[in-house]
Amino acid sequence: MEDRPTNIGTNGFRKLAPNSVKSHSHAPKGFDGSCIVDIVKNSSSLRSFAVIGVLELLERDERPVFVLDLNADPRASPVYYNRTLRNSDSLRNKISGQEDASSPSKTIDRSAYPHFKQWMLKREGEADGYSNSARYTGIQWIATTLQDNWRVISGNYYIQDLTVVRREIENTVNNYAGDPRPAAMYWGQDKTVLYNEGYVGVIGKMHPWTMGKPFKTVWADLLSTFEPVFTKAEETGQPSTTDDATFFIDRNGYIEETHISWSMIPIGSENGHIAYYNPVIETTRTVIADRRLSSLLELGQFVAMAEEPKSFWPQLLKGLESNIHDFPFAILYSCMEEADDNSISSVEYTDSGNWTFEGAVGLPVSHANAPVHLDSNQAAEEITSSFREAICADTPTLLDTPLLGRLLKDVPSRSFGDLCQSAVICPIRPIKRENVLGFLVIGINPRKKDYDSDYQLFIQLLARQVATSLASVVLLGDEIRRGRIAAKMAAQEQMALSETLAIRTQEAANSETRFRSMADLAPVGMFHIDPQGVVVYGNEQWFAITEHPKDVIYPMSWYNVFDERDHPLLDQIWNTLLVAGDPISCELFMKGSLTAPELDHGRPIDRYVLCAAYPEKWPDGTTKGILGCLTDISRQKWVEGFQKRRAQEAIEMKRQQENFIDMTSHEMRNPLGAIILCADHIATSLAEFESGTTELVNLHRELLNSHLEAAQTIALCAQHQKRIIDDVLTLSKLDSDLLLITPVEAQPVVVIEEALKMFHGELQKSDMELQYRVDPSYSALDIDWVYLDPSRLLQVLINLVSNAIKFTQSAATRTITISVSASTQKPSGSPDDNGVECLPRNNARKITASDVCWEVAGQAVYLRVAVQDTGRGLDENEKKLLFQRFSQTTPRTHVEYGGSGLGLFISRELTELQGGEIGVASEAGVGSTFAFYIRGLRCAPPPHTATEQTTKATVEDGASKSDAGVTDAVKTNLSSGDGTKSHVVASSVKSNAIRHVLIVEDNLVNQRVLSKQLRNAGCVVSVANHGGEALAFLQGSQYWKDMPSGQPLSVILMDLEMPVMDGLTCVREIRALQRQGSIVSHVPVIAVTANARSEQMASAREAGMDSVVTKPFRIPELMPEIERLMSMYE
Repeated sequence: MEDRPTNIGTNGFRKLAPNSVKSHSHAPKGFDGSCIVDIVKNSSSLRSFAVIGVLELLERDERPVFVLDLNADPRASPVYYNRTLRNSDSLRNKISGQEDASSPSKTIDRSAYPHFKQWMLKREGEADGYSNSARYTGIQWIATTLQDNWRVISGNYYIQDLTVVRREIENTVNNYAGDPRPAAMYWGQDKTVLYNEGYVGVIGKMHPWTMGKPFKTVWADLLSTFEPVFTKAEETGQPSTTDDATFFIDRNGYIEETHISWSMIPIGSENGHIAYYNPVIETTRTVIADRRLSSLLELGQFVAMAEEPKSFWPQLLKGLESNIHDFPFAILYSCMEEADDNSISSVEYTDSGNWTFEGAVGLPVSHANAPVHLDSNQAAEEITSSFREAICADTPTLLDTPLLGRLLKDVPSRSFGDLCQSAVICPIRPIKRENVLGFLVIGINPRKKDYDSDYQLFIQLLARQVATSLASVVLLGDEIRRGRIAAKMAAQEQMALSETLAIRTQEAANSETRFRSMADLAPVGMFHIDPQGVVVYGNEQWFAITEHPKDVIYPMSWYNVFDERDHPLLDQIWNTLLVAGDPISCELFMKGSLTAPELDHGRPIDRYVLCAAYPEKWPDGTTKGILGCLTDISRQKWVEGFQKRRAQEAIEMKRQQENFIDMTSHEMRNPLGAIILCADHIATSLAEFESGTTELVNLHRELLNSHLEAAQTIALCAQHQKRIIDDVLTLSKLDSDLLLITPVEAQPVVVIEEALKMFHGELQKSDMELQYRVDPSYSALDIDWVYLDPSRLLQVLINLVSNAIKFTQSAATRTITISVSASTQKPSGSPDDNGVECLPRNNARKITASDVCWEVAGQAVYLRVAVQDTGRGLDENEKKLLFQRFSQTTPRTHVEYGGSGLGLFISRELTELQGGEIGVASEAGVGSTFAFYIRGLRCAPPPHTATEQTTKATVEDGASKSDAGVTDAVKTNLSSGDGTKSHVVASSVKSNAIRHVLIVEDNLVNQRVLSKQLRNAGCVVSVANHGGEALAFLQGSQYWKDMPSGQPLSVILMDLEMPVMDGLTCVREIRALQRQGSIVSHVPVIAVTANARSEQMASAREAGMDSVVTKPFRIPELMPEIERLMSMYE
């Protein structure tokens, strides 16, 4: 902090001249400003004193002083702090009510500060009392008001009672006394010295005299150093720390150089400091070791500059000059004998050796006690004798004191001004022990007299370094001479290498020329780009492909040839090449277009290139450049796009074909429905007439039988046409991979049993026996509900049973046996007990059993169904033709039995789609056994569903699906010879309950025929031409809100495809009205449609239909469904 006043503006303190002191109403009692004026006038000395300003006085005050302007904002800081406060951030922050940022642990007393601030701002003479003193932060503060607005506040430190002091430091004394590390404590005003046992090693022989003495008595020489430290601790309460401080202590009988790291920590309460804790760490050994190490390093730098022995000695002396403490003086002598040019082995010690004085450090140049030359005939024989002893010694030798006294007589030391008491002689032996090239006499530090192990090691390292460096210099001279010869030889060799290099350079240039020629002729674009993105090289094809201008090249200029949509990809590629260092290969979209007559009739097409590049590395791993090539793949990309478009066109054509088949099927089914209904009506009417009593006695019975036979023929033809349509539709879906397996919860045994009932009439007509058996393996596994597709299961079963009926009805023994078994293991393809061998699976199918959506988890089970008949059987050649598309056993099969040749083919496909296989065992004239198995999962019964009702609905749904591809027998109960049976069927659909049916159908023919048939069945029929009329009818029915007496309605038969409003839209609207409450209860709705695909029927149910009946259908089949829905919702 600067040592000058702060926060003083135009209203700051001015010098107080005598005439500026006035009497104020709030001045202290007895104060008269005029008295001061009179005193000053009567004394010349006081006049000179009066010109001294208050500011100067406060600046020199050692106490903390600050000034407030009482007329200023109370929130403002003091306008002035004196030097003492400016040097104490902690105390200044406490006065201003701020946190001490420099010491987070020392914060202001939040409870005491408001009272202190109120006292600072209180004026003299105020009614609620005034005091000119207050105590805060352990300091007694005194306030004086000048000129009514300047509040001068000064502080005096407050000292606690010594009895409190002893209690507060008692714990600290106990702690530091047991600390093995050196530590002292200075207690009280006299700072009495206390210390622990570790401190004895620091003060040496001063113990125990030091214990209990005042600091100024023990450390009188250190008062100038420590008094500022004590002052700082008293003012700020902050500790002080100094590392590696130098002290000279007489602790071992002489003044010793000592280095100590110490801390001074004030100890006391918040009201004042009472003691000082002084932990110390002696670092003498470390500091001196660092100094000596620095000297060795510096010496090594100097002697390294010598190139010959003559220049080595002066460099050695320069290296010893800087360390004045460890080298108080040094004298250097060298051997006068010259070494041989080739070796230093000829330099050996002899008794008549001569030594030359090379120089000295720390001694005058003309010092007489260091002779220039020494030999055995001179008076300095004692020195020579000491040299002889040093040569024989393995380590540097300590010189005796009398000889040193004579050598350094009347010479002051440069180390602390003390005389050296001892010295060391170091022989300089570069290589061999007997080869001594010089001597170095070194003085011992007078304030580190002990020639201890550290000192000895230092001198030994010095001698070793000097000897090693001298050996390097001598050997360097030899190397220089040998180097001159080698340089001459190297120059000759360099000339030869230069000639070789020129030849190789020319060869490299020729290779590069050949490479460039080859690259320019390459069909791909080759390039070289530096790390900055500048194109270093590009062949002609590269420029042709990219259309990059050859004369405009700058960093990343090649970005512009690529389309902006690929710039993010280019950024990623560039980062991969430069940072990751990985090669890349990718397709890139170019700007511009390509026009070729053979492509797209000459219209422009997009340009694409295939880019392959890799980073070229320097030996250190950094990237040298990017090498790569571009290939124009615009034509290939166009061909790919063309092929993709053709594939999409084929898919679209396929979709259109499916739509055509759907439309054809729909259009064929509508008239078929009318045909079947008419035939049904004729047959039913004639049957009733035949069984009743009539007055038309003239009508011949033969005519009635003829009409009945004609009606049956119509029905047979319609069913045959329906089978053909179903087979074509199923085959189309198989070819398009659109036929899906939709598993649901079902009871296989019940489903099969219910399905077989539809053959009852035909079996009776053909006088056949049908046996249904459940194998013990099925019961042993305790199988009830299985997750499978019952409609596809029945599709295969009905196909096989229909074929069995066709081929057995002319046999002598007419028996058909249906058996169901189960297993948890997949059946093998080998023949079973009945000799049935399954056909191998078709692996070319796109959709397989693994594509089935199994929505439940359970144990896998395999259901096996066998259909055995006693029909005509098949020979080996006929069996080979089975299960093939449009294939029948013999050309006469179609004539004798009918069919399209698709039934078994479709059965095989459906079986494999369900994870199973199908096969046959047959013998001509004996009969055939067709068997298949499918995969399912055990499951629990469906929630909230009655078993019997669910099973019946499943069977009826599976039996009525037109896409089942069922080549079934005629499902009619009419018989030409049994009119009673027909009457039973006709009357079975009648019920005592009146059925009110609304027919929603746009086809008037179908509408009229169906209405007539339903009325004959005892129904009350209403009609609507589309969904809009149906909604209008509902508004007047009993289902509408607030219409309890409206027109009754039991069920709605709704076509799907109608004008104005179709059936799906209408049923959605009905369900929405139910949710809104406009329709008060559930309205049963049956979809009557020619859309026979399972997906279409599923969509109808999702839209809100309760059931789906596909055209064509018969009234005996429709009425049970109406009865079922009525029983559910009435």
